[in-house]
Amino acid sequence: MIINNVNNAVSYLLSGPTGLGQSFDGFNDYKSAYMTGTFRKPFTIPVTTTTSAPNWYVAPIGISNITPLNVVNSQTSNIQVFFTTATTTPPFNTGQTVYIENVAEDFYNDSYNRGVLNCTTSSVILQTSKPYTWPTYTSGGDIYLNNSNNITSTDASGRIRISGATEQAFISAQCIFDFEYTCSTSSQFDIVVYVNRYAGIVNQTVANANDYLFNFDATISQQAYHYNVNSSGTSTAIQSIFTTVLDKPAVGYYWYIMEIAFNTYDANGLAYPGDALPKHFTLGLRSLTAQAIKQ
Repeated sequence: MIINNVNNAVSYLLSGPTGLGQSFDGFNDYKSAYMTGTFRKPFTIPVTTTTSAPNWYVAPIGISNITPLNVVNSQTSNIQVFFTTATTTPPFNTGQTVYIENVAEDFYNDSYNRGVLNCTTSSVILQTSKPYTWPTYTSGGDIYLNNSNNITSTDASGRIRISGATEQAFISAQCIFDFEYTCSTSSQFDIVVYVNRYAGIVNQTVANANDYLFNFDATISQQAYHYNVNSSGTSTAIQSIFTTVLDKPAVGYYWYIMEIAFNTYDANGLAYPGDALPKHFTLGLRSLTAQAIKQ
């Protein structure tokens, strides 16, 4: 009995201070950064005198040609889309979701989720999730970007492991940000800041993969800000703070991340009046910490 009690005491001490788990992660930065408008890294780029803010909306650009790249056995997951007129700066950023419409070959008309690989002023290379046999392009089409109503990731995140039924997650987060928007008539929209949870699974699709795949699991907390505007403008120093957010997922590996959406629909899925569109988002101070704690 004495030996068992000693073993239990030693195990208790080795497990760490009361209430603390062994899994902790987080992020903190105060330097200004543009949100890239993507759902994968890089989520931000530093604000410098030589960088321009990534677009969250790009009006339709005419397509002059579409060419499959790296074709193997008549299939490929990469296509290059050429613009009818060169743009002043590259319109799309790596990892952004773009849309193609009005191509004569309907197969091309679709959304390309997180598909931008590379973009110049004259063309963009897109990647699909699997290879396809692409039809020969003949004519027509437009390509555009619209990040409205899409959840977009910040760089404030943390990954932790929940190891047992007696553990839960403790999350705290904050961010300060500015954003620009456009509209030509009286419009309404919501800015929603989320703390979202993604569940990690071992990446078995790539040999020797050194990271997990993460699937959206749940929204843990959110704050919404409603706007009623009459013209294009800028909103500055929006501050969102999440304190003492507790979450109790099942045993597993999780990624908690702060994300932002520019929503032109209300919580019931009804479209707000007007034609508001997002332009740029700039982050200031932001942080997120996630920790496994024992009950």
